[in-house]
Amino acid sequence: MPRRPPSRPVTVRDVARHAGVSQPTASLVLSANPTARVADATRQRVVDAAHALGYRPNVLARALVRGRSFAIGVLVPDLRNPFFVDVVSGAERVAAEAGYAVLLCEQGRTPVQQHLEMLRGRQVDGLLIDAAGASELHADALDGLNVVLVDEPVAALPGVVTDAARAGELVAEHLLALGHREFGFLGPADPVWSARMRERGYAAALRRAGVELRTAWWRRTPATIAGGQSAMRTLLAGAARPTAVFCANDLLALGAHKACALAGVRLPEALSLVGCDDIEMARLVTPELSTVSVPARALGARAARLLLDELRTPGVARRPRQPLAVSLAARGTSGPAPRRAA
Repeated sequence: MPRRPPSRPVTVRDVARHAGVSQPTASLVLSANPTARVADATRQRVVDAAHALGYRPNVLARALVRGRSFAIGVLVPDLRNPFFVDVVSGAERVAAEAGYAVLLCEQGRTPVQQHLEMLRGRQVDGLLIDAAGASELHADALDGLNVVLVDEPVAALPGVVTDAARAGELVAEHLLALGHREFGFLGPADPVWSARMRERGYAAALRRAGVELRTAWWRRTPATIAGGQSAMRTLLAGAARPTAVFCANDLLALGAHKACALAGVRLPEALSLVGCDDIEMARLVTPELSTVSVPARALGARAARLLLDELRTPGVARRPRQPLAVSLAARGTSGPAPRRAA
């Protein structure tokens, strides 16, 4: 039995003929060119014809005509942290709606420069860098790239941030209102901007309330569940320990939660624990983790929109923008300060 020949792909000419318009007009509409001036009724006829015929755009051909790859790169530090996965999810949705593919890179132990060279070789139209050490790069490392930074402000580059200092303030205010006066902090060993600002806001609010901070209760550790468990285990082993601990992200807090459970330290009766980010796992432990809700998907979406705006109108991304607001999600791991024995 002879093989059936593959069906011929639908072309712009086919769509134009079906819609009753010229081929250049159909091409303008199907290219999604924002500068194209086509009457709304004509545009709709072309769109309807494309749907009816099952037209699929040739991205490579469009890229050659427009001088673009219609791809953006996204570089994040660690995909084991669900927060960064949500940032990528928000960015990818916006990019896909605009017809852009996303090339995702996890920094891990690979130098940022190596990822940049790979993405430059792929000729991406732009790049989102999330907390991956862009501030440490040499100026010419980003030369020629359209870049938007996420939660890592650098004066010379456009970016979007969350109100990280306010996150720390919210935790301090919450715990102070519960009567706590002895505070600890678990933060990442790496100099991550958002974590530093969360710590700064927390410490500043405590100092304003007249709290003396104890260095022994301020610990640095890898920003992972294992890191949080190890650091909390050390805190609990001391002759004295805080009644409340703020962790710079939820992974650290979940590790600390585990350490308390293994040591028989009841949350929140013996110790209050608060994280930051409000990842899904924060609600899967018992008691549920008190944390600060940070809009990760909105952060990624805003960054992607800003990058696409910059590609359309160079310079627009450098306008100042307000940080994304954060909010406290008080749950089961924070409660009134325990009474100390006289």
